[in-house]
Amino acid sequence: MLPRPNELLARYVALWNEKDPRRRRDMVHAMYAPDCVYVFYRKDPIRGHAALLDQLAYTHEVYGPMGYEFRSSHNATGHHDVVRFNWVMVTAATGEMEMSGQDILVLAEDGRIQADYQFHDRMPSSFVYNDGYEEHGVAVRHARPTRTGATGP
Repeated sequence: MLPRPNELLARYVALWNEKDPRRRRDMVHAMYAPDCVYVFYRKDPIRGHAALLDQLAYTHEVYGPMGYEFRSSHNATGHHDVVRFNWVMVTAATGEMEMSGQDILVLAEDGRIQADYQFHDRMPSSFVYNDGYEEHGVAVRHARPTRTGATGP
Protein backbone atom coordinates (compact mmCIF):
# COMPACT_ATOMS: atom_id res chain seq x y z
CA MET A 1 0.00 0.00 0.00
CA LEU A 2 1.35 3.39 -1.01
CA PRO A 3 1.57 5.81 1.92
CA ARG A 4 0.56 9.42 1.37
CA PRO A 5 3.57 10.76 -0.54
CA ASN A 6 3.99 14.06 1.33
CA GLU A 7 3.62 12.32 4.70
CA LEU A 8 6.39 9.93 3.67
CA LEU A 9 8.48 12.92 2.55
CA ALA A 10 7.98 14.63 5.93
CA ARG A 11 9.15 11.47 7.74
CA TYR A 12 12.10 11.14 5.34
CA VAL A 13 13.29 14.71 5.96
CA ALA A 14 12.78 14.25 9.72
CA LEU A 15 15.02 11.17 9.59
CA TRP A 16 17.86 13.04 7.88
CA ASN A 17 17.57 15.89 10.39
CA GLU A 18 17.34 13.67 13.48
CA LYS A 19 20.37 14.23 15.72
CA ASP A 20 19.81 11.40 18.21
CA PRO A 21 21.43 8.16 16.91
CA ARG A 22 18.98 5.92 18.81
CA ARG A 23 16.00 7.78 17.43
CA ARG A 24 17.52 7.56 13.90
CA ARG A 25 17.93 3.80 14.36
CA ASP A 26 14.27 3.43 15.32
CA MET A 27 13.20 5.58 12.39
CA VAL A 28 15.32 3.59 9.91
CA HIS A 29 13.87 0.30 11.16
CA ALA A 30 10.33 1.69 10.82
CA MET A 31 10.85 3.31 7.41
CA TYR A 32 13.25 0.99 5.53
CA ALA A 33 13.06 -2.71 4.66
CA PRO A 34 15.88 -4.72 6.30
CA ASP A 35 17.49 -5.46 2.92
CA CYS A 36 17.07 -1.91 1.61
CA VAL A 37 19.46 -0.29 -0.83
CA TYR A 38 20.40 3.39 -0.82
CA VAL A 39 22.07 4.59 -4.01
CA PHE A 40 23.81 7.87 -3.33
CA TYR A 41 25.49 10.10 -5.88
CA ARG A 42 29.20 9.24 -6.27
CA LYS A 43 29.16 6.25 -3.92
CA ASP A 44 28.69 2.54 -4.26
CA PRO A 45 25.21 1.38 -3.19
CA ILE A 46 24.64 1.14 0.56
CA ARG A 47 22.80 -2.00 1.64
CA GLY A 48 20.89 -2.70 4.83
CA HIS A 49 20.03 -0.83 8.01
CA ALA A 50 23.54 -0.78 9.53
CA ALA A 51 25.14 0.74 6.43
CA LEU A 52 22.34 3.30 6.09
CA LEU A 53 22.76 4.28 9.75
CA ASP A 54 26.50 4.75 9.10
CA GLN A 55 25.66 7.07 6.18
CA LEU A 56 23.25 9.07 8.33
CA ALA A 57 25.90 9.45 11.06
CA TYR A 58 28.44 10.53 8.45
CA THR A 59 26.02 13.12 7.06
CA HIS A 60 25.52 14.57 10.54
CA GLU A 61 29.28 14.58 11.16
CA VAL A 62 29.96 16.53 7.97
CA TYR A 63 27.00 18.89 7.66
CA GLY A 64 25.76 19.26 11.24
CA PRO A 65 28.59 21.48 12.54
CA MET A 66 27.92 23.91 9.69
CA GLY A 67 24.31 24.38 10.73
CA TYR A 68 22.80 22.74 7.66
CA GLU A 69 19.41 21.04 7.73
CA PHE A 70 17.22 19.34 5.18
CA ARG A 71 13.81 20.67 4.19
CA SER A 72 10.98 19.28 2.16
CA SER A 73 10.00 20.75 -1.19
CA HIS A 74 6.42 19.51 -0.49
CA ASN A 75 6.14 18.07 -3.98
CA ALA A 76 6.04 14.31 -3.44
CA THR A 77 4.11 12.27 -5.98
CA GLY A 78 3.70 8.57 -6.31
CA HIS A 79 1.96 5.72 -8.01
CA HIS A 80 2.07 1.98 -7.61
CA ASP A 81 5.11 1.37 -5.40
CA VAL A 82 7.21 4.42 -6.36
CA VAL A 83 7.43 7.87 -4.76
CA ARG A 84 9.55 10.78 -5.97
CA PHE A 85 10.24 14.13 -4.38
CA ASN A 86 12.68 17.01 -4.12
CA TRP A 87 14.44 18.33 -1.04
CA VAL A 88 16.83 21.13 -0.19
CA MET A 89 19.62 21.47 2.33
CA VAL A 90 19.73 24.97 3.82
CA THR A 91 21.74 26.92 6.32
CA ALA A 92 19.33 26.80 9.27
CA ALA A 93 20.21 30.30 10.48
CA THR A 94 19.55 32.03 7.15
CA GLY A 95 17.44 29.62 5.10
CA GLU A 96 19.94 29.97 2.26
CA MET A 97 19.93 26.91 0.00
CA GLU A 98 23.22 25.03 -0.10
CA MET A 99 22.20 21.83 -1.85
CA SER A 100 19.18 20.42 -3.66
CA GLY A 101 18.24 17.04 -4.92
CA GLN A 102 15.63 14.47 -5.75
CA ASP A 103 14.95 11.03 -4.34
CA ILE A 104 13.07 8.22 -6.00
CA LEU A 105 11.85 5.60 -3.53
CA VAL A 106 10.70 2.10 -4.39
CA LEU A 107 8.48 0.72 -1.65
CA ALA A 108 8.16 -2.84 -0.40
CA GLU A 109 4.73 -4.46 -0.02
CA ASP A 110 4.58 -3.37 3.62
CA GLY A 111 5.10 0.30 2.63
CA ARG A 112 8.70 0.52 3.85
CA ILE A 113 11.44 1.82 1.57
CA GLN A 114 13.08 -1.00 -0.41
CA ALA A 115 15.27 1.21 -2.61
CA ASP A 116 16.23 4.88 -2.34
CA TYR A 117 17.87 6.50 -5.37
CA GLN A 118 19.23 9.97 -4.64
CA PHE A 119 20.19 12.56 -7.26
CA HIS A 120 21.91 15.86 -6.52
CA ASP A 121 20.92 18.91 -8.55
CA ARG A 122 23.10 21.40 -6.71
CA MET A 123 26.08 20.72 -4.47
CA PRO A 124 27.14 23.01 -1.60
CA SER A 125 29.17 25.90 -2.98
CA SER A 126 31.66 25.68 -0.11
CA PHE A 127 32.58 22.04 -0.80
CA VAL A 128 34.59 20.10 -3.30
CA TYR A 129 34.67 16.32 -3.42
CA ASN A 130 37.98 14.66 -2.65
CA ASP A 131 36.49 11.27 -3.23
CA GLY A 132 39.07 9.18 -5.04
CA TYR A 133 36.71 8.11 -7.81
CA GLU A 134 38.22 6.86 -11.00
CA GLU A 135 36.82 8.16 -14.26
CA HIS A 136 34.45 5.20 -14.68
CA GLY A 137 32.87 5.73 -11.24
CA VAL A 138 34.43 2.92 -9.19
CA ALA A 139 35.15 4.00 -5.63
CA VAL A 140 38.79 3.68 -4.64
CA ARG A 141 38.35 5.35 -1.24
CA HIS A 142 35.56 6.77 0.94
CA ALA A 143 34.00 10.00 -0.35
CA ARG A 144 34.36 12.97 1.97
CA PRO A 145 33.35 16.51 1.04
CA THR A 146 35.75 19.14 2.31
CA ARG A 147 35.44 22.89 2.54
CA THR A 148 36.95 24.85 -0.32
CA GLY A 149 40.44 25.92 0.68
CA ALA A 150 40.78 23.17 3.28
CA THR A 151 44.06 21.30 3.45
CA GLY A 152 44.55 17.57 3.59
CA PRO A 153 42.41 14.72 2.25
